Amino acid sequence: MHVRAAFCVLLTTLPAFQQDSTLSDVMLRVHGYVVGYEKDLSGVMSEERWVQRIVARDGQIVAERTLRSDYLVFQLPPDEDWFNFRDVFEVDGQRVADREQRFRELFTRGPSSVVEQAMKIAAENARYNLGDVYRTINVPTFVLTVLRPMNRSRFVFEKVGEESVDGTSTWIVSYKEIKKPTFIKSETGKALMSQGRLWIDPSNGRVVRTELVVGGVRSVRDRATIVVTYGPQADLGIWVPIEMTELYDKPNKPKADRISGSAIYSNFRRSDLKNRLEATR
Repeated sequence: MHVRAAFCVLLTTLPAFQQDSTLSDVMLRVHGYVVGYEKDLSGVMSEERWVQRIVARDGQIVAERTLRSDYLVFQLPPDEDWFNFRDVFEVDGQRVADREQRFRELFTRGPSSVVEQAMKIAAENARYNLGDVYRTINVPTFVLTVLRPMNRSRFVFEKVGEESVDGTSTWIVSYKEIKKPTFIKSETGKALMSQGRLWIDPSNGRVVRTELVVGGVRSVRDRATIVVTYGPQADLGIWVPIEMTELYDKPNKPKADRISGSAIYSNFRRSDLKNRLEATR
C-alpha cells in the first residue's frame, strides 16, 4: 500500500477568520501548541499493532508480518529529545517469552539507564523486522521536533493547500530543512535533509497529520516516507497518534522491492515514567 494513497481527504471551505490568518500567525499558534503538547504526551503508553510487508513493484506481497507491542513515547532532559520504547510481545499471533521482567527493569534507574536499556531492547526487537532497512525514524512524534520554536530557523515553511482531515479543516504546510547539523543522519553519519508536509488546524495550531520524507535524491538513493495521523483521546484529554504508515523504497531502482508498514495505536494510558525520572534527578 503506497503511503500517498493511504488517506482520503476532501477539500473544504475554511471560515473567514482562518482565511484571513497569515502563515506566520498559524505557525506561531503551532509553536505554542507543540510546547504544551509535548509535555502532555510524554509518558503516554499505548498498544501498537504493526503490520509490515515486503511488496514487489508489481504489487504482489512477498512477505508479511504482524507485531503487537507495548509502545511508549517519552522525553528525557536536558534536551527533551524524543525516545520510543517498543516492546514486542506477540509476533504473528505467537507470544514472545521472557519479556515482562525486562520491561519492569527498564525504568528502575536514572535517565541514562533508561536510554541505554531502551536502545538494547530496540536492538533485540529489530530482529522481528522484515527487510534490511534499519528503522530509527519511525517514531510517531518525530516531526514535532521540527515545530519547536527554537528550531523554526532551521526550516522553511510554505502553505501549499487546504484540506479536511476526518472532519477537521486544516492548512497543508510544507517544510524543508535548510541548515546543518541535520536532525537525521545515515548509519555512516552522513547528513540527511528532511522535508515533508504538516496538516494543521489554523484556528489553534493543533497538529492533525504529519509527513516526513528523507532521502530519494542522487546522494541518498534510499527514500523513507512516514505519515502519522492524530486523533482525540477523551480519557487523556489530548490528541494522540492513532495511525502511522511508512514506506521504504529505492526510487532510482524501479525493480526493487518496497518495505511498507502500517501501525495502529489503541489502549492509551499514562505510565509513571515522568515520576520515576523526576525522582532520579
